[in-house]
Amino acid sequence: MRTFLTKVRVWFPPPLILVLCLVMDALTATPRFTFGAVNIVVSLLLACVSLAVALHTVWQMRMKRTTLNPLHTERTTTLVTEGCYAWSRNPIYLGMSGIQLAFAFYVGSLAGILAVPLFMLVIARLHIDFEEEQLRKHFGQEWERYEQRVRRWL
Repeated sequence: MRTFLTKVRVWFPPPLILVLCLVMDALTATPRFTFGAVNIVVSLLLACVSLAVALHTVWQMRMKRTTLNPLHTERTTTLVTEGCYAWSRNPIYLGMSGIQLAFAFYVGSLAGILAVPLFMLVIARLHIDFEEEQLRKHFGQEWERYEQRVRRWL
């Protein structure tokens, strides 16, 4: 089972999972679930905040000179715990979830809105569980203290 999950992780990296969800949102869009300017404003605000969280996190990782690639956690050099990581252990994935929700709301995809928890579950099982296991092995007690202090999502 472990080998199968490893293959699935490689076949479905987080950005691809997000793109697949966005395509599903577009395919299931229904105009009756849109509310004109309200959809635009709420979606835009949520998308901007989500994108800002994800980009700030990328910037933090770059500044600490550690890997962003979830498929190569062995390249992690630093446990980043400041900034967005002070309130979420997975701010990039949280930002991706917000982007998916914002797009689903914008296009009026009720299925897409309801699928956000599924997106989060898939990311958690395919990627976060593995990444956190590797971080636990690599950073030991430092990771365990961080894990106890900061929630996975929010």
